[in-house]
Amino acid sequence: MKKHHSALALLAVAVTLVVSGCTAHSSTSMQSAAQPVTQAQFITLQLRESTSDFAVYLRQQAEQLDGGTAEFAAAYQSGDTALAQALNAPTRMFYNRMLVARSEFSDLAARIDGPDPALGSLNTSATAGTALSGWQAIESDLYPVAGQSPLTVEQRTALATALTTDTHSLSEAVYGLSLTTDEQTAGAAALIATLGNEAASGRKDSLSKSGVSDLQGYVDGARIVFDGIRAVLVTQDAALATRLDHQFAAVQDALNSYRDGVTFMTYDKLSESQASSLRSDVADLAASLARVEPTMGL
Repeated sequence: MKKHHSALALLAVAVTLVVSGCTAHSSTSMQSAAQPVTQAQFITLQLRESTSDFAVYLRQQAEQLDGGTAEFAAAYQSGDTALAQALNAPTRMFYNRMLVARSEFSDLAARIDGPDPALGSLNTSATAGTALSGWQAIESDLYPVAGQSPLTVEQRTALATALTTDTHSLSEAVYGLSLTTDEQTAGAAALIATLGNEAASGRKDSLSKSGVSDLQGYVDGARIVFDGIRAVLVTQDAALATRLDHQFAAVQDALNSYRDGVTFMTYDKLSESQASSLRSDVADLAASLARVEPTMGL
């Protein structure tokens, strides 16, 4: 009996030693496998994730734009002006967020929201005397100037059909679209420098006076890009990253103060002081965003 207990004790000791040896070996293997990530690897991983996340964001906005545009177009086509006006700015916001990537769908964009001289360098097809199309043409009918004749039912139907068709084509076009990080940063900087400044000055969509709402969409799109590359920018220029944090916050705080639920004040309701402050904040943001691409050396 004693021999039996001694054998069991020896077996228990042996098992303990074997398990301990395996554990020690596993810990050593895990430690050797868990090598620290180099800065170059970190940057590569972050930029890859940014590209993937922005592609998903584009698809999400395109899907919501597609559905929202169908509802807006139906209201406009039926002659329900009040409903169409109410849906105008909120629906366009989905589109405005996508304009960081406008260079990838410029032909469709020219039909969906142009020509409009306020687009500046983002729309080289905007020329004087060119017929309006898409949102611009419909806005002109929804917010007519004095003495302007309303469009006929046939004309409204044609515009509504073209807008929904082109918007659906856009939603299909962005699937599979993947912008590099340098394309994102360049697009965000150009968007705020052109349309962002136009909206902050009240010159974008001046008939509907929806510049404040437009600006929110542009800022949303640019902010998504910045959030995606911020961790990398910090390694290159932490001061610039911090400055952009504050500048995005300043513009967003101003926009929040002009918001009422999902809608925004029309630009003409801003005081001169408010408008001046908004222009200054957006100009500062545009200047800093222009520094991102060369700073990161993408």
